[in-house]
Formats: sequence, C-alpha cells, structure tokens
Amino acid sequence: MTRLQRPAIGSQTDRPKLATAMGSARQSLLHTDNAVVAFAPPDRPRPEGVRQLERMARLLAPLGPPVIVFNASHSGSRLLALMLGRLGVFMGSNLNDSEDSLDLFDLVKYLVEAHAPDYSRLFVEGDPTLAARVEAAIASHLANRAPGQPWGWKLCETGHALPVISRLFPNARCIHLLRDGRDVAFSPFVAPKARFWRKIYFNDDQIDSWRGLRMTQRAYRAHGHVFNAARWVNSVTLGRTHGVMLGERYLEMRYEQLVADPQAELARLAQFLAMPPVDFDAGEVRAQSVGKWRRQRPREIAEAMAVLEPTLGAFGYGEGHSAAPTRLVGAISRFFRR
Repeated sequence: MTRLQRPAIGSQTDRPKLATAMGSARQSLLHTDNAVVAFAPPDRPRPEGVRQLERMARLLAPLGPPVIVFNASHSGSRLLALMLGRLGVFMGSNLNDSEDSLDLFDLVKYLVEAHAPDYSRLFVEGDPTLAARVEAAIASHLANRAPGQPWGWKLCETGHALPVISRLFPNARCIHLLRDGRDVAFSPFVAPKARFWRKIYFNDDQIDSWRGLRMTQRAYRAHGHVFNAARWVNSVTLGRTHGVMLGERYLEMRYEQLVADPQAELARLAQFLAMPPVDFDAGEVRAQSVGKWRRQRPREIAEAMAVLEPTLGAFGYGEGHSAAPTRLVGAISRFFRR
C-alpha cells in the first residue's frame, strides 16, 4: 500500500497561479513580491426588487425607525405592547383587543400569501403593488400619532415577513417575544384552513394534510394542541433565523420573565430602545397562565411534545433547560454588528 504523503505547501510564487486557476471565485488579484491580496469583484447593478425596496425605505425614513414586536400567537405579547405604550411608543391607530395592528396585518398577510417563505423572487423582480400597499398600511397605522412620537407595532406574524420589513425599515428595533411552546400548544387559536394560516403553520399554502390530519376545523378541534405545537416550532424558528441577522437591532424576551419581574424587564426593554426607564403597574400582569400545560392530560402533553422537541429544548424550555440559548443568541447578534 502506498503511504499517504502530506502535500507540500506552495510557495508565494505559486499562489498567484493557484488563485488565478480558481476562476469560479471570480476575484481580482493584486500580486506583490511577498503576498497575494484578494479583492471582491466590482459591484454589479442591484436587482429591481432590491432597488424598489431601497426607494421605499428612503421615503419611509423621515418617519423614524419603528419598534416591531413579533412572536408565536398566544405568547403574551399584549403585555409587551402595553409596556411599550408605557414607554411612550405609539403602537397604532387601529388595534384589536390583543393590541395587534390591523393595518399592518393587511400588509403582512399580503406579503406572506404572495411571497413567503422564499422572498428571493421579490428581491429580484419586485412587486408592482407593494409600494401602494405599504403606503396605505403605514398611513392608516400612524393616523393618530403625535408629531415626532416614537412608534412601532405589535403583530405576531410579522416575523414571517421580516426579510422584507427589515429592508423597508433598515434601522427598526425588533423584539421577539418567546413563550414556552407547551403553553402555546394548549392555547386555542385559528385552524389552518385559509392560505395565510397554512403558511403560518407550515410555510405551505398548498398543504392538504399533515400527520394524517386534514386542514379542517374538525381536525383542529380534536387535535388543536398538535397543530399549535407545529405553529410554535415554525414561528420561533423563523423568528430567530430572521432576527439574528439584524445584529444589535434584535432582542429576544421571554413571557415568563415578563410576568415574574415586569419592572426589571421593562428596564431592559428601555435600555434596548435607548429610552428612560419608567414604572409599570404590576396589576396588569397575569401570571396564572404560566405553566398551564401541566394541567392537561398526559396523553395530549406527550402528543404535543412529540412535535415540540427538539426545538423546545433549543429555545431553553423543557426539563433540564434554562435561558442559556437566548444568551447565546445575544452573543451571535453582537457578532453581526462588529
């Protein structure tokens, strides 16, 4: 048997030949006596879709950067919206009982139905209706805003459209509220019948069945905890994946910490937004919903867990887990701002 030999390391004079041969890298090379320095190729014209988003971003810039809250539905984000209001952030002119922006829902619904989860075609080709939709949504959302007031919105499903929203508002501060997926699984929600909700649950508006369950109200009534578990997994995974790319403009918070120490979490929120801290009425906090999954039937808990894991543990929930993954995400976010 022939012995394997370590290949010789090329000399400095060999390196230009090697680099030139790697044509697929498409790099320009600067040769010196002792070094080879690689430069990125010249900038190419940006696709029309990217230029369209940049034009809209310039038009929206005078409004100032928004504060955006997103999460898996039934994660307790109403409390977070109230805290932002206490900090003086205008959260919208048309809100539902959960403090969600009805105006931004129309925009996000369109983006998800028309483009999610793969926005690459939008970035390349653009969308001829998008500018008018954005203008209408933001104008209505801010109709009652005082001049110069900080602003933002809370809408659970914004995380699914964050690749576009972050282009429209490149300085936005984004807050991802997490909650134990087991509690979310046992919180009744909307069945995945409509195109929009099928994408929120499964990233696929053409899906007819999942694990032998049809996309019907009847199936949801019988197995809602399993459907909700899948929605939680999809939501938190997309939210973190999109969010960490924003670097220091992304913050993860936990509902359990909000209700355990609202004043400390409000101070943390104020620091993230560079706002002065304020007091918060703890009477608005409802802690009894934390851990409600423990009151469910063991068989249904097991069914939900079969879907939630391993994501549940990856987000610091479950037996033997802590909030360490959130601290790790903070470190990753800080890396992107270097």
